[in-house]
Amino acid sequence: MFLRDFGEKKYHHLFYAAIEEMGPYEVVQLLGRGSYGFAYLIQNKVTNEKFVLKRLRRKHVKKKKIMQNFQQEITFLQKEMHPNIPVIKEVGNIAGIPYFSMDYIDGKTFEEIIFGDGISFSIEESINVIGRLLEMVIILHSHGIVHRDLRIPNILLRNNELVIIDFGLACYEDPKCDYKQVKNPKKAPSYISDLYNIGHFLLFLLYSNYTPTNKKERSWQEELQLPIQVQNYLEKLLLLQPPFLNAQAAYDALYEIHMK
Repeated sequence: MFLRDFGEKKYHHLFYAAIEEMGPYEVVQLLGRGSYGFAYLIQNKVTNEKFVLKRLRRKHVKKKKIMQNFQQEITFLQKEMHPNIPVIKEVGNIAGIPYFSMDYIDGKTFEEIIFGDGISFSIEESINVIGRLLEMVIILHSHGIVHRDLRIPNILLRNNELVIIDFGLACYEDPKCDYKQVKNPKKAPSYISDLYNIGHFLLFLLYSNYTPTNKKERSWQEELQLPIQVQNYLEKLLLLQPPFLNAQAAYDALYEIHMK
């Protein structure tokens, strides 16, 4: 157990006991830990159906902003915006600590696919993945929601379909947000944030097929040697050129890449 988790040991036991009291459930494992909370994999002992239970750290329950964010994550997941986004199953409170359970996605993250399995993606395959991701993001944005954490650990591949998880940093879009005034585009309450993160996601895909030939560190433009239309596309996502007007425009631009 991490030192920072020592104070949570009692609450782990409380949750383990409470989960088993809920019915024919058991905790399979602690799936993950973050600065805000924990995620457990739980299983129905009768049907073998699996779920994820996510809870806050005890120290955060009196922090208004963090509690609001946690409740907002629940609100977003209850909207059932897309079949490839986890669905909330239950919301509750144990020992004063809020939690919710949701579908368990039996797939692999792109972090596991690239760095664990060593799978590489060609330019065409990378563009195809980004197109499928943007289709989902367009739907999120139509609900006024920005994910703000579209990284390789939070995008899964399940039965050849993309799944977006972890809405802990998601927020409602601020239409007044000016990207020129944003210091950290990754966290901006704007569509710019998701496109910027998708740009980095695309870089991971493209670098999966890259073999260094020079010990000297160079820019990604020099190392990847991409077709100019792909490079321009990436630079727009990464704000190195004037950005796309929205996610739909970024999606439409992919069609132009395929046509050239």
